[in-house]
Amino acid sequence: MTHPKSTRLSVARRIGADPASTALLLAGPAALELWPGARRVGEVVGRALVEISTWPGARHLTAAVTAHLPQRTPTGFVTRFSWTGLGLPVVEGVLSLTYAPNSNGAPSAHAQLVLEVTGLGGSRLDLAGLTAMADGFLRNLSVAAEARRRTA
Repeated sequence: MTHPKSTRLSVARRIGADPASTALLLAGPAALELWPGARRVGEVVGRALVEISTWPGARHLTAAVTAHLPQRTPTGFVTRFSWTGLGLPVVEGVLSLTYAPNSNGAPSAHAQLVLEVTGLGGSRLDLAGLTAMADGFLRNLSVAAEARRRTA
C-alpha cells in the first residue's frame, strides 16, 4: 500500500499584540473567517463546514474543519486544527503564539503556522495557493489582534 506524499509548509509573522489576547481570537467560531476566502456555512458532527473560494477553480469547495481551543504552553499558546474535503488535500495545522521581545515595551507575539499537507498533488489546490492562504490568515489575525489591542 502506498501513502500519499506529505508536504510541510511553515509561515511566520510578528503580531503587535500579546499572545493571550491573540489566542482569544482563535477561541470562537469567527476564527475560521480569518482564513482568506473561507466562509462558515454549517456544522456536522462537531466539525465546522466551511466554503472555500480562494483558489482558481475552487468555487463551492467545502471543507470539514476541526479546530481545537488554544492551549497554554510555558512560552505562549498553541492551537491545532485540521481540514479536508472533496477536491482538497488533508491539512493538519499547528499555530504557535509566543511572547516576542519588543524594544519599545509594547506587547508583541511571534506567530508560527505549520501545515502538514497530504494529497496536495491530487487536489485542486497548489502549494502557492496554500502558502498565500496561510500568509493571509496570519495577516488577518494580526490585523484583528492589533485592532483589539488598540480598543482595549
